[in-house]
Amino acid sequence: MKKLITVVASLALLLTLGACGQKQSSSSAKNSQYSAKNAKTVSEDQGKDSSANKQGEMQKDTALWNDRKDEKLADFMRSWAPTMGQSYKKYDGHTPLHSSVGLNYPADLSREVVEGGGTIGWAPSGKGDYDYNVVAIYNYDGTKPPLPNRITYFFAFHNGHPVALVDQSRDGEPHCHPTANKDVSSNFTRIADQH
Repeated sequence: MKKLITVVASLALLLTLGACGQKQSSSSAKNSQYSAKNAKTVSEDQGKDSSANKQGEMQKDTALWNDRKDEKLADFMRSWAPTMGQSYKKYDGHTPLHSSVGLNYPADLSREVVEGGGTIGWAPSGKGDYDYNVVAIYNYDGTKPPLPNRITYFFAFHNGHPVALVDQSRDGEPHCHPTANKDVSSNFTRIADQH
């Protein structure tokens, strides 16, 4: 009888341990499936993030103008202006740039008449809805008669190509045209074409 109780107890113990092992094995399988699902979700999320980052980088790369180029243009204007006996103020992107003839930029870009026709407007990336998308504005107010007088440069992109426009009008409607100053036009083109 003692032997029978020992055998039954041993069988019960084996069955219990076997059941626990199956439950643990089943639990491990579920955890493994859960981990695989999480890994897939994390991988998909990372893929989405990576895709969004790549798209953002592509948009940045497609901009014709950026802060680095803007600073290079500012450096050029700071070094070039004194050679002309002039001092230019730059539109900072926030505070209107006032000229001595009463025009305020960029708001008065809408009044500008471009030689050869076309619309002109502020578009800091170089891409916009205008024929001439202006990325930088510099103004010099003259100090010698006849007063008032000014020289205003509009650095823009026309059909994706850089063009430096100048306006020296004093009376009537403001009108601009491509500058004849080769230093200004060639340096703007050089800076704009950098990658």
